[in-house]
Amino acid sequence: MKRLLLVPFLALLCTFQTMAQDVENELSNNLQEWLDRDWPITDTLVFDFPNESALVLYFNKTEYTAEELTEEFEPLLRKATDFPEFTTIYYRIGENFQPTALKNVKYQIEKKYVPYVDSLEMTFPVGLDFTGGDFTPVIGFRAHLNWRNFSLGGSISNTIYFPDRIENNVKVNSNWFANAEFAWEFGNTDRQRSNTFGVGYLINENKSQLFNGTTMQAYYNRKLSKHISIQVGVISTENFKTFYPTVGIRFW
Repeated sequence: MKRLLLVPFLALLCTFQTMAQDVENELSNNLQEWLDRDWPITDTLVFDFPNESALVLYFNKTEYTAEELTEEFEPLLRKATDFPEFTTIYYRIGENFQPTALKNVKYQIEKKYVPYVDSLEMTFPVGLDFTGGDFTPVIGFRAHLNWRNFSLGGSISNTIYFPDRIENNVKVNSNWFANAEFAWEFGNTDRQRSNTFGVGYLINENKSQLFNGTTMQAYYNRKLSKHISIQVGVISTENFKTFYPTVGIRFW
């Protein structure tokens, strides 16, 4: 078994034997027997905290090495300032079951012991949609109140339509939507919310040349990276008689 002392810029390594204790993520009896039979505990990794607490990880060496788990957990545990004093907590690592999967164990530790401060996030997304046969640039403003795994907020977006030219004159028709949004990212230590669902209502003062009557939209946005996402949706217009599918890309 490998043991690590977590203090700033120091990792003390030594080895000794221990017996398995009750774990925080124990499986049902049948699944636990399956895990113990096919992927039995072969190694133990212990992280010691300065407050006389410890995190113990049980794992099978065919799935991970102690060095790999140290690399995964050490940055997370340095932020786990809410870890209780004089306490030893045990987790089982096993990739074949969701409660014991590495990603889920890291998520549970992050959720319980890493402090989180609610925040207000404001961005100015821009992008390009393909709306009912036309390419429509999109610009807007977005504000969200962020909690640990989800956020609530709204946005104002302008779907810009270029009508057919008349005597070589280029005209720009703006279509402003007010949107309510919900974003989430459950089961992941990554604080970036990768999923957003929104609904919006057309609030134009001037007549739209792209939409008529009561117009609403619904969309789903999926982040591909920190600053790039794809968005798909549908716009209902003419008092819910006509529907336009939309697909596009967003930056920020």
